[in-house]
Order: sequence, then C-alpha cells, then structure tokens
Amino acid sequence: MDKKHTISDSELEVLKELWEVPSLTARQLTDRLLRRTDWSEPTIKTLLLRLLQKDAVKRTRMDKVFVYSAAIGKEEYRCMAGRSLLNRLFNGMTGDFLTCLVRNEEISQEEIQELKQLLDKATEK
Repeated sequence: MDKKHTISDSELEVLKELWEVPSLTARQLTDRLLRRTDWSEPTIKTLLLRLLQKDAVKRTRMDKVFVYSAAIGKEEYRCMAGRSLLNRLFNGMTGDFLTCLVRNEEISQEEIQELKQLLDKATEK
C-alpha cells in the first residue's frame, strides 16, 4: 500500500461510517462518530481532511453543504491493507501467512471448504 493510501485506525473508523452510509454531510458524519467514540468534533474534521488529502474520501457540493463519500471501496481497501500486512510481516510469502492462520486460528468448516476451492482454482491456472 502506498503512503497516500496508508490509513490509520482512526481514519478507518471514519471510512467505516461512509461504507455503512455512502453519503453523509460533515455534521451527520460527526454526529455518528460522536455517538460511538470519545473524539472531539475538531478531531473528526481533521481525520476527514486527512482522508480527503489521501483521496480515500471525496466530497461534492449539494445545495449549500458538502456531502462526503468513500472514494475507496471496502473490499479494495481490505485487499490493499492485506497485501501491505503480507509484505511487512511475511515478506510477501502468502503460503507462510496461510500456514500461520491455519495453525493458530480457529477456522470453520465452511471457511476451510472455501479456501480449498480457491486453492483448487489457483492450481488450475
């Protein structure tokens, strides 16, 4: 993940709100975050500004207010963050990462089946 799209945990919380409700005014977004965080209004506005600068959020003017929405999708972000984690902690070695998960995490039968299907499909290529 390039520096521009490196999203802090706090910034991610703002994005989560915009993934849940795709278009929010700054006031609506602030109200939602104030209900579930201990952040101040200036903190929320700073996080929003950072996300705008990183092109992770976009804003459009509607009447006399700005409406904010995520410029990066949830799945797109997950893939970028996952790739970054894989590179940082496992030197890009997907197999080592999967081995670690299988050995140390509880994985449901459904997840195991899904992984088997994905691996089968990958070996067909």
